[in-house]
Amino acid sequence: MRWTKTKSLIENLICGKLTKRLKVNATRYNTSLGEQRRIWITLDNKEIFNASSAHFLNEHDKLWDEIRNKSSKSFPECLYECFPELIGKVSDSDYSKMILEQRNIFNVDKVYDSLVQYSNLSIEDALNSEDIIVQSLALIDKRLGKRRLENFKSHSDTHPLLLTFFHIRCEIEEISTPI
Repeated sequence: MRWTKTKSLIENLICGKLTKRLKVNATRYNTSLGEQRRIWITLDNKEIFNASSAHFLNEHDKLWDEIRNKSSKSFPECLYECFPELIGKVSDSDYSKMILEQRNIFNVDKVYDSLVQYSNLSIEDALNSEDIIVQSLALIDKRLGKRRLENFKSHSDTHPLLLTFFHIRCEIEEISTPI
C-alpha cells in the first residue's frame, strides 16, 4: 500500500481532539550506504515516536557488542544467558528485535507493516494485538471510548510507548491517570 494511503487511513482513525495535533510522517534518504528510511509521529510538532533504519541498525550492532561482552557462548545460548526474561516468548531469530523493542527502538519496516495492519483492524483486535505499535495507536483511536480508556490497566512491564500514548489520550480527554 502506498504511504499516502496508509497515512490517510491512520490519521482518519485518530480521535477528534488529536486530529490536527498529531501527525504521522515518513521519509526515505538515499545515502552512500543505501536507502535509509524513517517513520516518526509528532504531537504539536514535537516528536513522540521515531523509527529509523539507520538508528535501528546502529543499536542492533551495539546490542550484539553488549552480548559478546557478557557471554562467550554461541547463539542463541548467549541470548538466553544475557536476557533470560525473554526465553520462550519469541523465536530465536526475533530475539534481538524483541530486546530492542523493549528499549523503545523499532525496525522501520516492522513499524510500516504495523501501520498498514492497524488500519484494517477492529478496535478490539487492535487493543488485543501482540504488536506494541498497534496497541499504542489503539489508545488514541476515535473508536476507543472514555470508559474503556479509564479501564486501561498497566503493569510494571508495560511498554513505554503504550504509556506515552495512554497519557496523551488521557490528558486530552481530561481523565486523571493513576499510572
